[in-house]
Amino acid sequence: MEETRRLVRSAGVMSLMTLLSRVLGYVRDNLQAQMLGASRTADAFIIAFRIPNLLRRLVGEGAFTAAFVPTLSDYTRPERRAELWRFAAVTFWTMACVLMVLSALGVIFSPWLVRLLAYGFAGIEEKFQLTVSLNRLMFPYLLFIGLAALVQGVLNVHGRFAVPAFTPVLLNLSIIGSALLLAPLTREPAYAFAWGVLLGGALQLGFQVPFVARLGMRFPLSTGFRDPGVRQIGRLMVPGLFGMGITQITMLLDSFFASLLREGSVSALYYSGRINELALGSFAISVSTVILPALSRQAAEGNIEAMRGTLLYGLRVVAFITLPASVGLMVLREPIVSVLFERGRFSAQDTAYAAHALLFYAVGLFPFGAVKILAPAFYSQKDTGTPMRAAGITLGAHVVLVTVLSFLMETGGIALADSLSASVNMALLMGIFARRHGLPWVRGLAGPAVRYLAAAALMGLAAKGAHAGLAAGLGSAPLAGPLSLIGALATGAGLYVLICWTMGSAELRDVAAALPLGGIRRRRR
Repeated sequence: MEETRRLVRSAGVMSLMTLLSRVLGYVRDNLQAQMLGASRTADAFIIAFRIPNLLRRLVGEGAFTAAFVPTLSDYTRPERRAELWRFAAVTFWTMACVLMVLSALGVIFSPWLVRLLAYGFAGIEEKFQLTVSLNRLMFPYLLFIGLAALVQGVLNVHGRFAVPAFTPVLLNLSIIGSALLLAPLTREPAYAFAWGVLLGGALQLGFQVPFVARLGMRFPLSTGFRDPGVRQIGRLMVPGLFGMGITQITMLLDSFFASLLREGSVSALYYSGRINELALGSFAISVSTVILPALSRQAAEGNIEAMRGTLLYGLRVVAFITLPASVGLMVLREPIVSVLFERGRFSAQDTAYAAHALLFYAVGLFPFGAVKILAPAFYSQKDTGTPMRAAGITLGAHVVLVTVLSFLMETGGIALADSLSASVNMALLMGIFARRHGLPWVRGLAGPAVRYLAAAALMGLAAKGAHAGLAAGLGSAPLAGPLSLIGALATGAGLYVLICWTMGSAELRDVAAALPLGGIRRRRR
């Protein structure tokens, strides 16, 4: 129990860094909404950035991290400790070679990639050419961010989570600074954002290097395609690449169908998705990041009982966080989008369109978070095949869902297809783990989740009523929109915490202890 609580405390530290990054990410998106709107230019930049970003998730933070962290964890055992830094350096330069080749190929084949990802752009020559040009400029970002993911894995294995969690702050600051400084000097402001992405990737890598050097890592130039550890990573990555690739294909399908809808659909999905990620990323993704090294250690020791406890605890924490966030996003979706983005070139019509998608993204908040916790339970056992097969089934479901629902509900249908697909993936992974290792999910997860959902429903009613009352009372006063939203969110959050405290929620106590004030009190005791 103490170890699982320590995981939540580590996630709390990481989530603070993540929250800072998300806040700056909002500033970045707000600036993007003002300068680019939900227009042809915005659609072009979003698609152009999405291509290297998808590959980053595939070969960087995704399949590579899932294979690298358990392999590196083996080298932390006393009998292999002497090989640790040699292996880390060899893997670094091998990865660098692979990423340089992929970046060069991406620049060369950019027109085909854009046509694949956003087929609807091909008939609009100016929009298509702008997307290709921006994509070529940003493709080397893949090299920097892929190596940054490797260095992050080294830090995470050694229990250092705050530094890697801080690096997205540098990306957001770089994009914001470039947009403000370069946009007035360019005919097309999207190029200013693209230069910011490239610089931000370099900063994310450079910032972490001194910290791994302090741990003992050096970077002698040496590749190791024949190295046993590197080859093990490769073997583990192959099914992981298929699994992660299937996940990314769903995103490609979303972009493909959105490009066939009215102009601004890609942007509406992007902005609503960013709000959804803010709710998901503040704590849930932090838990998934810190849980992989712990599960890997427990798997190496053969302690299945500890793995079950860690997994269930992580899922309960994610339910405690995401269920109220999901309800809050549903009932306050329009004021949230309006307050965050409705200014400059982002109109009230754009707000309504993005809010429609946000409603259905919010449905899948818990399944999205649960998959982030369930997949590491398999990766920690060096089993990347099971998540791959589950993702394959999920893709089949997604193809059917997005084809039908995008026709019936436009952007809302695409978002709902994502949420339903995530639910399928969650059910598959949970069922497989339970069959293999036993998982008392009814007692260990379903009961607490139902209680948190009931508390969240009451919270949603209170938040909706508070917003209506405050909006009517403030009328057209200055800052009426933000003040009404803040008041509604505070009312809902306060009621949810009160209900959970009355229920004696263990997750409430542990999450509160992970926050800065809770940490100060704990150290004083």
